[in-house]
Amino acid sequence: MTRRTALVLLTVAAWPAHAESPAHDACRPPAGLAAPAPIIAVHGPAHKGTDRRIEPFALMQMKAAAAWRGRRDEGAADRAVDALLQWARPGALSEIVDAGPSHSNTNSIYSLRRALIAILGAWTDLRTAPAAQAHAEEIERWLGHLIAAQDVETGSEKHRAKGEAMSNYNNHALLRATIAAQWAALTGQRAFADNAARVARSAIAGMRDDGSLPLETARGPRALWYQRHSLASLVYIAELLRPFGYDLWQPRADGADLHRAVAFLLDAIDRPARLTAYTGRDDADRQDLGFLELRGNGRHYMAWAELYRARFPGRGEANRLLALLPRRGDRGWPMLDDYAGGNATCRVLTNDSPKKGE
Repeated sequence: MTRRTALVLLTVAAWPAHAESPAHDACRPPAGLAAPAPIIAVHGPAHKGTDRRIEPFALMQMKAAAAWRGRRDEGAADRAVDALLQWARPGALSEIVDAGPSHSNTNSIYSLRRALIAILGAWTDLRTAPAAQAHAEEIERWLGHLIAAQDVETGSEKHRAKGEAMSNYNNHALLRATIAAQWAALTGQRAFADNAARVARSAIAGMRDDGSLPLETARGPRALWYQRHSLASLVYIAELLRPFGYDLWQPRADGADLHRAVAFLLDAIDRPARLTAYTGRDDADRQDLGFLELRGNGRHYMAWAELYRARFPGRGEANRLLALLPRRGDRGWPMLDDYAGGNATCRVLTNDSPKKGE
């Protein structure tokens, strides 16, 4: 019995009886499939935040891709591919608008990266649909342009060329690496995989021996928010790079590994005092744990945990994650998120997508 099979059997046993299989239920299509109008220019705010106008399109793509993957729902796939063409042909998302008095591209590029991870994750499944076959070259040409557009240094117009801004090293850099890993998986181009691995390994090398990530735990009351943010990217990148022979879970020379970062997150959720040395007592006591709940935009920021649990079902961290997260029938299930490339619950429950009619 494989680990994936064991996980699926344990998961099914833990959930109440339903008429549909867990996989079929998890891969549900979007309720509304009207394609949002194309957005040409990406406007990130001057301060923290993203261009949220892109979110409905990304959500539609993620849900439709899951419906195709798990149910072979050709209607959902057809409409998603048509929406991709509606965005590709006028060059949607191709204009990056600098923001604020310093003319920073940081949040505009971040917005593009976040959307692109969702779109690329969806396209990985949708490209096998009949509707996609005739248009794959056109869609992938557009995606290639967007990948090039986001593959830049970020920061103020005056200083970005030097790559000095923190956004070139923290979770923003991991989003850039995620896109490289996705493109490597889609195209087989080894150079993209190598680049993604270099960035991910750099983040792991910079991890403290207790599993905390210094650039993220420096965020005061949002230290755990950003520890989780980087973990989401690292776990997804690790899965994307497996076919290229990379194992990001291997321990460093001192024995610390990425599992320790997961354990630190879980420990600090239970005992925020773990953060005191990095945030101070006041900020440790007022951590933002909103990532444990379904967001208003339809995402669950712990969707990456599904990938972790599928890869390591026997680890204690996997069991602790299970206790924190929604189960079938709960609000927030299935779990999907841009940073995990789509509907992670559907993905782990569908090792082999069913043939049409099954």
